[in-house]
Amino acid sequence: MKAHVVGLAAAIGQLHKVVVVHANLSDIEWGGTASLARQQSAMLGVPRFEVVQAQGDLLTRVAARYVKLKAKALAEGKPVAPAWPSSSARWCTSDLKRGPIRTLMTRLTDERQDLRRPVRILNCLGQRADESPHRRKLAPVEIDRDASNGKRHITTWRPVHHWSEAAVWAEIARSGCPYHEAYEWGMSRLSCSFCVLGCEADVVLAARLRPDKAAEYAAMEVTVERDFKQGLSMREIIARAAALDAEGRLTRPPRGTAMARFVGKAVTRDYLRRLDPAV
Repeated sequence: MKAHVVGLAAAIGQLHKVVVVHANLSDIEWGGTASLARQQSAMLGVPRFEVVQAQGDLLTRVAARYVKLKAKALAEGKPVAPAWPSSSARWCTSDLKRGPIRTLMTRLTDERQDLRRPVRILNCLGQRADESPHRRKLAPVEIDRDASNGKRHITTWRPVHHWSEAAVWAEIARSGCPYHEAYEWGMSRLSCSFCVLGCEADVVLAARLRPDKAAEYAAMEVTVERDFKQGLSMREIIARAAALDAEGRLTRPPRGTAMARFVGKAVTRDYLRRLDPAV
């Protein structure tokens, strides 16, 4: 999405207005994600790259949330509500991504106090319809009324909402920008290492790649008295990862494996040569 939008902006002489923002999720995100986002932005000629980060990572917030929920449950004589985020309580997105990004929007708005009208921000999101039933229902373009106010008008645009996964990989190949090695290992999405909404295959693979972090999640399950995913505990995820490891240790697939599945070996070889002429 970034490469696509940057190309459109450059074509109409508006590249100077593009700001790329990375919501840093601390140690729960895949290593190297922030530096990769910065590298991609520099390669595309984006003039401004921002990193925002909430106070406390996901596990810290889960523990704090549990304390509050347990106190409320005791006061009301009710069972303790789940402290983990879920499809019906996606507070992780609002707390760790949307909130910090809106704070940046406020700063960007304040920087343009010279305008005699509300600042207009086009908030581009790389969400695709094929990713989930929920995202399929999202509008490609909509006014973000919650984030808008008298000083700023925020429009949400999902430029790749209708794109297939193959179209995404074709754009990556065209752009020449590097992608994260987690895809090479077999991850279908680059979100949190362990996403409560992630598919079982992804979280099991993540447990094989990050066993120490998986153990931290399992310990938090005990603390908050609830499984990480409804119907699938991190303990079970770790057990499945261990069973696969017993069959054979993970080995890193050849570079370009993830891309070649969608655009073919010839296009992938050309991409890798442009990315690193020494290949």
